[in-house]
Amino acid sequence: MLVFDELKKNEPQLRLVAVGLAVGLCILLAGLWWVQIVSSREYQEHLTTQAYRTIRLPAVRGKILDREGRLLAENRPRYNLSLYLDDLHQQFDASYGQLLKSARDAQKKNIAAAEKRLDRSLTKAERKQFAFKPEYLSQLRELARERVANAVVAQVSQKIGEPLSLDAAQLKRHYATRLALPFPVLKNLDATQLARFQENVTNGLGADLDLQSVRHYPLGSTAAHLLGYLTRDDSSYEGEESFFSYRLPDYRGVVGVEAGFDPQLRGRAGAESVLVNNLGYRQSENMWSQPAPGQNLVLTIDLDLQQAAEASLLNHQHADARAAVVVMDVRNGDVLALASSPTVNPNDFIEGFTPQNAARLADPKLRPQINRATQENYAPGSIFKVIVGLAALEAGLNPEKFYEVQADPTRPGRGCVYVGKRKIDDTAPPGEYNFKLALERSSNSYFIQVGLEAGVERIATLVEKFQLGEKCSLPTRQETAGNMPSLDRIHEGWSDGDTANVCIGQGEVSVTPLQMAVVYSAIANGGTVYWPRLVSRIEPQDPSSHETVTNFPAGLARDHIGVSGRSLRILHNAMVAETEDTEGTGQAARVPGLRICGKTGTAQVTDERNRVVDHTTWFASFAPYEKPRYAVVVMVESGTSGGGTCAPIAHDVYETILEKEKTAAGKFLAAR
Repeated sequence: MLVFDELKKNEPQLRLVAVGLAVGLCILLAGLWWVQIVSSREYQEHLTTQAYRTIRLPAVRGKILDREGRLLAENRPRYNLSLYLDDLHQQFDASYGQLLKSARDAQKKNIAAAEKRLDRSLTKAERKQFAFKPEYLSQLRELARERVANAVVAQVSQKIGEPLSLDAAQLKRHYATRLALPFPVLKNLDATQLARFQENVTNGLGADLDLQSVRHYPLGSTAAHLLGYLTRDDSSYEGEESFFSYRLPDYRGVVGVEAGFDPQLRGRAGAESVLVNNLGYRQSENMWSQPAPGQNLVLTIDLDLQQAAEASLLNHQHADARAAVVVMDVRNGDVLALASSPTVNPNDFIEGFTPQNAARLADPKLRPQINRATQENYAPGSIFKVIVGLAALEAGLNPEKFYEVQADPTRPGRGCVYVGKRKIDDTAPPGEYNFKLALERSSNSYFIQVGLEAGVERIATLVEKFQLGEKCSLPTRQETAGNMPSLDRIHEGWSDGDTANVCIGQGEVSVTPLQMAVVYSAIANGGTVYWPRLVSRIEPQDPSSHETVTNFPAGLARDHIGVSGRSLRILHNAMVAETEDTEGTGQAARVPGLRICGKTGTAQVTDERNRVVDHTTWFASFAPYEKPRYAVVVMVESGTSGGGTCAPIAHDVYETILEKEKTAAGKFLAAR
């Protein structure tokens, strides 16, 4: 061969090079033999014991803002103190070695004691009785991990001055199922705990801070029912990877706009792959896809009006009052405030309930999770008389014609009306009433008489125009349609007594406060029934991004009630007298500088035996009289009267409206 031929030549340098090449070739062949033949099994086992784990990374949830950009829901960092078990595996092994050594020493002593007792050496079969079973060795490893983890937790507890404890069962479960992830010891550290940890705890302990983004409602219970709340849900959405080894905590909306716009608010989750060794410890990680943050939701709600409505409910009633307030822009259907009481704090659904709040949530009478502005049916009582009055005016009622209200023989100073043989009480005194005076004093007798003359078909037709008995298609999953007699219903077994009930907002009539806000807005604006709008737009979290903004147009007309301007003017004049005249029942709503058109109402609540067990009180209104812009509807369960219970709450809301308009006008003049 060429190499050996060269070696035969008497050239030392060339011979040295040839020898070097031969040695190198031999080393290369030996290494290849070692890798391919001797170590093949070892490398094969190494490859099979390594594996990838995928982790679902939730996106940052979009913010919820009021119409002026003020925060109603945001995200804040939550720091958890966690053990990183990857960093502790050497300590686990060392502790296990110590426990195993102690166990073997004990094993030897037990064998020696047995041999001494038998006065002979144990046979091979007898020695097997002292052998360690796999279950016992597994328990030793578990005990070793628990001891090391407890020692680390004790050190951290001492350094931050916070009593900490380790849940052994949770540690065992976490080690078996989520070893590649941090094990939380103390969740949601406050500022003091954070500062102590960062100052006193150094690397090397195996404990560190784990950062998570968590939903937060900075104003607590403000607009809680409208916002809704979240529940834990780590599942994948459409368009995301469906299989993950681990899923970090994520949430979805249950009710409110958090639920109605959950896909937009939630964003798109990301994915990370982690290489773990045969023991399950993290070796390396690789980000597959970054989470895409959710979009922001801008509501039509005005925070000032929302807080004014909630504060007034609390001041005039109490925290457990069952009540609702709706404020609407009559010009386009924008909902400016939607308050419901009792309320909840949506932060509790994330952070957990105190025993007191949990008991309150389960109270069947309070039901604070119910949105009473949209989700509960109520008899409207006398605030329904404006619809009856419009129907009567359209049927040709002369508003100046007087109707006699006869005296009630059993109730001195009060009137009554007979429908057939049935007597219906009137809260108004006996005497003569025209349209304006009857509305001011809320005379049942008057509106029953004019309603019967107009005919229930005309009332039912107008009710359909107002879209009562139909849902408003709110994106909140908190809505009921109410109940109204249809034309088919009134043609089957209907009586004048049934019509009389409808004329005073009782019987087969139920509504929500939001529905009545839509009704009074239509009466105020000339007859247009608007779809209520809760959301103004959806926009990206990063204003500089090129994502599109989704706008929800205001002023989408649903219907038109089709009544004359004359009838509406007559009704407006009577309603403004309700709050301004000395005999009006809505005087408590007065606000100097703002003329308010209103109607009070008190509806009976009966049980299955038709016994009166409670009352629902109302004040429904709009303002200003000259050019209406706002509708305010207040409902309070178990109130005394619409004028005494609800009108003062409406007063507070209108007062805030007037202050805001004055402030806005001042800013406008200053800017000119």
